[in-house]
Amino acid sequence: MSENHPCLPKFPLDINRRELASHGSPEFPCAHYVDYYYNNAYPWHWHDEFELAYVEQGSLRISVNERRYTLQKGSGIFLNTGVLHSYSGISDTACHFPNILFHPSLIGQSRTTVYWKTYLQPLIESAALSHIVLCPDIPWQKEVLEFIRSTLRALTFKDFGYEFTVRNHLSNIILMICRHCPIQPRQTETDVPDSTQIIRTRQMLDYIGAHFTEHVSLEEIAAAACISRRECQRCFQQIIGMSPKQYVTSLRLQKAKTLLADTSLSLPEIKEACGFEDQSYFTKLFRLETGLPPGQWRKKHSNI
Repeated sequence: MSENHPCLPKFPLDINRRELASHGSPEFPCAHYVDYYYNNAYPWHWHDEFELAYVEQGSLRISVNERRYTLQKGSGIFLNTGVLHSYSGISDTACHFPNILFHPSLIGQSRTTVYWKTYLQPLIESAALSHIVLCPDIPWQKEVLEFIRSTLRALTFKDFGYEFTVRNHLSNIILMICRHCPIQPRQTETDVPDSTQIIRTRQMLDYIGAHFTEHVSLEEIAAAACISRRECQRCFQQIIGMSPKQYVTSLRLQKAKTLLADTSLSLPEIKEACGFEDQSYFTKLFRLETGLPPGQWRKKHSNI
C-alpha cells in the first residue's frame, strides 16, 4: 500500500488534532504507508498509535513538540503515542518516507499482561520518551532501522504468516527502546516539561483547524486556550516555531495547493475557499511560498 501525502491531512482529524482514522483493523491494528514530500507538508497532529519511519530518499523536516530536526536519507524516527508532530518537505529535494503506525495492543494485547504492565505502559507514560531520532551510526538504532525495513517488506508482500513476522519485529523494536532509553514514569501532566504549553497549543490548533478559512483574530485563538494574546504568541513560537498568523497563512496556502492540484476551481474561487480576501495578496503569498504564481503551479502539479 502506498499513499501520497497531500498538503492537508489524508486522515481526518478531530477537534484536538487527533487522527480519527484507525490504522489497520481491530484484529490487526497496524498499517504502513509511503509518503512523498516535495514542497508540501503534513500539519500538526497526533494519534494513539506508535509511529516508526525512515527516510528512504531525500530529506525531511520534522517537528516534534518544541523540537525541530532535518532527517537525511537512512535516518528515521520513533514517535510515542499522543505526541504532537508535523512533517514538511524541503523544496529542492523529493523525499520518500515509508512509515508504520501500530497500536500498542498489537504487541501488548490486554492491559493485564506482563507485556503491557512491564514494558508498554511505562514507555507510553515516560516523561523522557516522546520520540527518538534514529541514527544508523548508533549500532542499536541501526538494528531498529533494519527491523523497520524488514517490517515494511512483510507488510508489503503479505506472505503466509506475515502477521507473526510483523508482531515479532515490532516487539523487538519496543524491547530495544525500553532497554536503551531511560523510562521515567510520569505521575501528573506537570511532570512533563512544557506540558501545559503543549496542551494549550493543541487547544489553539483545534480552533485554527476549524476556522482557518474564516477571519481568525489573535484574540479568538488565545481565547480557545483561555490565555492572553502574549501567552498565545509565546506558545506558538516555542512549540510551532512561528506566529499564529503565520500558521494560519501556512494552512491556507496548503489548502490552496490541494485545491489547485485536485480541482478545476477558478483562482478567485480557490482564494475565497482558503480564506484570502484579496487576490493579489493571495498570489503574492503563494509565489513567496512556492516560487510560482498559482496558475503556473497548477500547470506543473495538477492531478486532473
